[in-house]
Amino acid sequence: MKIKYLSIVLILLLLISAIGCLVPTDPLVTRVIDGDTIEVNIDGAVYKIRYIGIDTPELDDKRAEYSALAQEATRFNRQLVERETVRLEKDVSTVDKYGRLLRYVYVDDIFVNAELVRQGLAWAKAYEPDTKYQDILEKAEAEARQDKIGLWTTPTTPPSIIVENVQITYIFYDGLVPNVESDEYIEITNLGDQPQDLTGCVLIDISDGYPSFTFPSYILAPDESIRVYTNEYHPEWGGFSFEYPRAIWNNSEPDVAMLYDNQGKEVSRKSY
Repeated sequence: MKIKYLSIVLILLLLISAIGCLVPTDPLVTRVIDGDTIEVNIDGAVYKIRYIGIDTPELDDKRAEYSALAQEATRFNRQLVERETVRLEKDVSTVDKYGRLLRYVYVDDIFVNAELVRQGLAWAKAYEPDTKYQDILEKAEAEARQDKIGLWTTPTTPPSIIVENVQITYIFYDGLVPNVESDEYIEITNLGDQPQDLTGCVLIDISDGYPSFTFPSYILAPDESIRVYTNEYHPEWGGFSFEYPRAIWNNSEPDVAMLYDNQGKEVSRKSY
């Protein structure tokens, strides 16, 4: 009798274990592609998710101000969801024309689609027939407009900053990370004996006209070198990134990197 009882218990445990294996796991964000697109892992399968009802600036926008906002949107999206378990909600459509799943995305109690709009990093944009929460998204956009943040900041002409003795000194164009080469970088060095203010300087691949990186407030010390990576962060080199999901620098046909000051005047250029 005891052996029979133990056998029944064992069978029940095996059944419970098997059933548990069949329960879908919550989506885990494995990659942030840009401000409104991510990749998630669900039960070992990877899916691209496009956020419904919003649109963020493009990383390859040739206008430096929009490229900078695209990078900010990507960083903010990464802060919200990267390596997080999220909840996905479908509207009417399942996928877009590119095969990406169309979803509203939540992490804990944050409605990610709306939060990006509220921070001024995305436009509320209706894509019929998926408009279930469009009123919420449009309200978030109205708040961002009122606060004049992100996309709705009032344009101003910054004071001219003279940048001298700053050079692009190295281009690591053949990254080691397969396919995306996120570890590519541009190295910039202050060759002079005075600190240089890089605030508002723009680094761009002029061969293609994009992407560009606009420096936040940063003082480059004499003999200091910093790097702007394609899509990695290295605080020891300044922590700068194009936030670009693909390789930037061409391996077979050399590109030209250009650094401009905050008024659009050339500071340095380099090829390889």
